[in-house]
Order: sequence, then C-alpha cells, then structure tokens
Amino acid sequence: MFANERRIQITEMLNRRSSVTVNELTDTFQVSLETIRRDLEYLEKQGALKRVHGGAVTVHKMQNYISLSSRVSEHREEKRKLALASLPFIHEEDRIALDTGSTSFELASLLCERFSRLTIVTNSLEVFQILSGKEGFQTILTGGFYMPGEKTFYGHLALDMIKQLHVSKFFLAPSAISLDFGISDHIHEMIAVQRALIAISDQIIVQADSSKFETCAALKVCDLNPRFLYFTDSGLQDEIAEAYRKAGLQITKC
Repeated sequence: MFANERRIQITEMLNRRSSVTVNELTDTFQVSLETIRRDLEYLEKQGALKRVHGGAVTVHKMQNYISLSSRVSEHREEKRKLALASLPFIHEEDRIALDTGSTSFELASLLCERFSRLTIVTNSLEVFQILSGKEGFQTILTGGFYMPGEKTFYGHLALDMIKQLHVSKFFLAPSAISLDFGISDHIHEMIAVQRALIAISDQIIVQADSSKFETCAALKVCDLNPRFLYFTDSGLQDEIAEAYRKAGLQITKC
C-alpha cells in the first residue's frame, strides 16, 4: 500500500471514530511504528488530525443545533451519571448555579432527592420548576426576556440580576468542548448568561457527555481553564482524556 492510500484510510478511520492509537495503526497496516508516526505528522500538518500521546484524535467537528425537546431524550443515562458525579461537590447550605439544558434537569432532580437546604440560581424555567416545590430550597430565577424553545431567560435584565449574586459553584453544561476552540454553544443570548454565571462563581464544574468532546458549536463561551473541573462519562476515548490531562485539565470519567 502506498503512503497516500494509507493516510486516506487513517483519515477515514478518524471520520468514523474520535481517536486511533499508534499500535492499532501498525497492526492494521502492517508497517513500522516510525512509518505511522510519519503518517500522523504529515496528516497533522494538513489539518486532518491532532497528534496525542500514543495516537491521534479527530480535529473537532462542528455540531448542529438540536432543540431542547430532542436533547432531553439523548444520552439520558450518561447525563444522569454526570449529575451523580457532581453530588459530592455540593454540601448542605451551599449556594450554587445551574445552567440551562437537559443535563441540568437531571442534576436538579437529584438535588431534590439528596439535599434539604440549598440556594440555587438558574435562568432555566424547567430547572426552576423542578426545584421550586422542594421545601428548604431557595431557588432564584433570574428573570428577563423569555426564550420558549429553550425554556430559559436571557438579556440585560437577567445579566443585571446575576451580577448582584455570588455562588460557590456553577455547573456548566455546554453543547461542545475541544482543546482547540474551548467551550462552545449555539445561542448567543444563552452564552452571555453562561459567561455571567462563570464570573460570579468560585468554582466551575463542566458537565459534558463524551459525545460533546472534540466537537465545536457555533459560538465560543470561554477557553478551557485548568481551574475548572471537567466531568464526562466512561465512553470518552482514553486517548482524548489523556490529551486533556496533558494540557493540564482536570478531567474525570464517571
């Protein structure tokens, strides 16, 4: 097999998956380790992949916007695992903030089951409705202009209110995360609220199931930050997790 044919097949493998290992490629193509390393170096220079320790990962893929009603049923079990992994970081009497979206719905339900006294800030009407019936919880809904499709509030009224608050932790649930582009989402108005909640929080806990890694949404929320904690599910490829750790990021597979 010519080098060009091999490199095309490596690219096709990465189009189907998130990562490949050097050992896997040497076995597949029956060539030396050095040959595969040269292939990966060449493909990285062409922008086709990103080399990591022991292999390569796909260059981030663009995500299309999916409506909230459709997202609720996607990766439900993985989202619940992320919510469960977040519970040890929450304590009675805590003041926390929850993002909008289906991952936050799972966490809100668990908070009602596991805690008696919390203060929760959110711009999500759905999260507010889950939490509002819990005796002992003080739930603060930001208000502002309402976006029916996402069941969330946004705009300068929401931002003005958030600026007057302080929380110990913000549980951020973005649409996409990548080493190159950082944390990203789809809707400009929601991103402004996410940034405001990041600014008033002592600690940021990013909840992203494995399907969101090394993908990119249309709009950047912020850069990846070593001070943030990153929770994902066990489906994340080891090579991708290791690349994040080598970048100094605290990533935990649940």
